[in-house]
Amino acid sequence: MIDPALSPPIYVPIGMALAGVLGLLVLQALVIAKAPMIFGPFRFNPAALAAVHLFTLGFATSVMIGAFHQITPVMMRGRPVEGGWALLQGLAYLAGSWALVWGFYRSAGPWITAGGTLVVLALVVFAALVVRAMRSATQWTVAGRFMAAALSFVLGTVIWGLVLAFKLRRGFLPDSLDYSPLGAHVLLGLGGWFMLTVFGVSYQLFPMFALTSRPSAASGHAVLAMLSAGLWGACASLLLHLPALTAACLLLAAAGAARYAADFFAMMRQRRRPELDLSMRYGVTALAFLVPAALLLLLSVRHRAFAVPGAWLFLFGFVATMILGMLYRIIPFLFWHHLMRNRRSKTQRLPKLDEMFAQRTARAGYFCWTAGVLLTGLLLLGGALGWWDARYLVRGSAILNLTGSLLFAGTILQVLRARPLDGRERSMG
Repeated sequence: MIDPALSPPIYVPIGMALAGVLGLLVLQALVIAKAPMIFGPFRFNPAALAAVHLFTLGFATSVMIGAFHQITPVMMRGRPVEGGWALLQGLAYLAGSWALVWGFYRSAGPWITAGGTLVVLALVVFAALVVRAMRSATQWTVAGRFMAAALSFVLGTVIWGLVLAFKLRRGFLPDSLDYSPLGAHVLLGLGGWFMLTVFGVSYQLFPMFALTSRPSAASGHAVLAMLSAGLWGACASLLLHLPALTAACLLLAAAGAARYAADFFAMMRQRRRPELDLSMRYGVTALAFLVPAALLLLLSVRHRAFAVPGAWLFLFGFVATMILGMLYRIIPFLFWHHLMRNRRSKTQRLPKLDEMFAQRTARAGYFCWTAGVLLTGLLLLGGALGWWDARYLVRGSAILNLTGSLLFAGTILQVLRARPLDGRERSMG
């Protein structure tokens, strides 16, 4: 994954990752402070809209932008991103996304419109930079094709989201009781952008992490075809009010996800490293959360209350858990190579990757995060079934998530403080 000739400046991927972690911490604090509103019966209140966009834009997409800039040119042997352009694009994106979140939180139309427009423009520039790297690629992998398809979804998500933002301010879409436009926005973002990116990157990185064989290209391409066709088809049929076709397209996308799960567990069975490291534990846990998340989201068609625990398990259980696990590998790996390129001599000792942070603290963060996601999901499910009022109970379980996020952030900062162990030369024999 690391080739100095093809890699962007280190501040591009790590800077966006740190911005994403900050977004996650702010989001956890917001969930604790405003849980009764976020998980209340009225889903489109300011706190809920701010929380959703803080997750999607402030956290997940921020990290993914940095990952795209790092992985795409190296993986596909293409032209590296220009650091200056990537920095400007990243700053514009962060300014726009935080302005948008603030606009939702304060119900301020001008902030929503200005922030949404800036996000769209920044992501168009982002897509142009990535496409530039892809056009010069000398090898196209399964992961590269997933990431190319994911670009179409993120552009569709933000452009349609901008239309909805104008609708929120101007009210020019005809039927305010029609949730199909919002459903299309959710499908493009959560299903297309997040799922395709996570699946694609995992096809590239998990075989490296677990020392295992990659699934066949035919299987990966089948997953990509089913997911892309199913999600785009569901989005279009939803807007056209064709429920039968929408259901068929969603089943096609679900079949693609099931095929990916089979590939993932095949990689796990064939791994040459018997113990799962922390990154792989996050990955396995994320896929385990995806199963009940998908089931609850499907059941929410008939019982709408199931959408809340389903969305929680998908966003925090699957997407966020998978991202945190990948960052546990990507950031130490990137910074270790940075130390290697800048050490005083070739014999100067460097810490091993697992020596760059406290393993016990990192494991504690994993358990706090996983327990928080699971407990909050169960509380929300009980609330959906009418067993209790989960709006206040989840404040306690969300503290576990915040604790896990803080431990994760502390671990990453510890990695970035790592330095060569000493200046003594060591025999290479």
